Amino acid sequence: MGTIKIKVNDYYGNPSYYSVMPQEIFDELELASLKGEEYTTVNKDQFDTMIIEYDKKMKQWEQSKV
Repeated sequence: MGTIKIKVNDYYGNPSYYSVMPQEIFDELELASLKGEEYTTVNKDQFDTMIIEYDKKMKQWEQSKV
């Protein structure tokens, strides 16, 4: 399992990610936030999938505005 270090505040507290965020990533972000940590390490495959799904979601939203 590969990992990636991400900035907590970029994803935790940003509801636009919640619908595509795996529970494991949310839990890691929440724990890091409660500990006052700026960064946390998460599963890279899960994170990459989350970003792909987020990009799809945002493209659909943009297209719906047209």
